[in-house]
Amino acid sequence: MVKFLSEEWIAYGKIFLLEKLDPVKDLKNITTSLLCVIENVPPKGITMNLYLEFQQGKLIDIIVNTGAFTEKEAVFVITGLYGTYKDIIKGNMSLAMGILKNRLKLKGSKMEALRIIKPIDVVIDSLRKVTDEFEE
Repeated sequence: MVKFLSEEWIAYGKIFLLEKLDPVKDLKNITTSLLCVIENVPPKGITMNLYLEFQQGKLIDIIVNTGAFTEKEAVFVITGLYGTYKDIIKGNMSLAMGILKNRLKLKGSKMEALRIIKPIDVVIDSLRKVTDEFEE
């Protein structure tokens, strides 16, 4: 297994999402983009960004960087602390529950977010399978 948000994690995650997920069955042919802004990432408390883009249920792009994200415009921006994202990737909390409990802030249409939450949960579950290491 590899460390969450590392270059190796991106590579494994991309392969896993492309090879293991069916665009129709698993991802419901979603076309969207999602930017996860992850604040207070240990050990230095930096901000990192995880960008995912899907077209017709197929992963088009996955980017992880630090600082301001200017590469692409995302349909949804979800901002939260590293610990919250860690809980989501570990399976201790769902993305929807993080938003409902205000541990994550959603920018974008809440109605559209509800429509794609199940396919995004499948993506999160898949990324969970490639990582078990986290910064403390």
